[in-house]
Amino acid sequence: LFFISNAHANLQEKLINKYKTINTLVFDFTQIIGDKVELGSCYIKYPLLMKCEYPKKKKSIIANGKKLAIIKRRYKKIFHYPLRKTALFYILNKENILNIIQHYEPSDMNGNTIEYELTDSNSNTIYIFFNKNSLLLSGWKTIDAYSNEVSFLIKNIETNIFIENKIFKIPKEEDL
Repeated sequence: LFFISNAHANLQEKLINKYKTINTLVFDFTQIIGDKVELGSCYIKYPLLMKCEYPKKKKSIIANGKKLAIIKRRYKKIFHYPLRKTALFYILNKENILNIIQHYEPSDMNGNTIEYELTDSNSNTIYIFFNKNSLLLSGWKTIDAYSNEVSFLIKNIETNIFIENKIFKIPKEEDL
């Protein structure tokens, strides 16, 4: 038992030290909602900035620190949500992630994945995954507003790539 706890403490410390050095993430993703699979690419800049592109759907998701906007170019529509009320608020705040790693035991560690489970103040359960080898974020799973399980799997991740803040600007509907 001591060995497992000690191994976990060592892994936890490595994960915390690794995550403290990360300011940006750039990656490709596979998002699975029910039987629908969507592919795209994402940029995350801490704290609270994200832009994900879904090329086939002509859709973007932008978090600008306060709002989360889902932009559907095909329909020239933008849907706005308070970022704080979404599961992404936890993913996009490095301090939240560090807090989870420091104060929670992993809910699962199998294969190459370390999983943390968190229930936020809005009763959303979020599972956050890290790669055990690279110690990088490898995805998350949550339930959307329509009670669908949403899995977001990260691949080809790069860290600390320069990202201009202007890409996180939410456009106006009339500019779509």
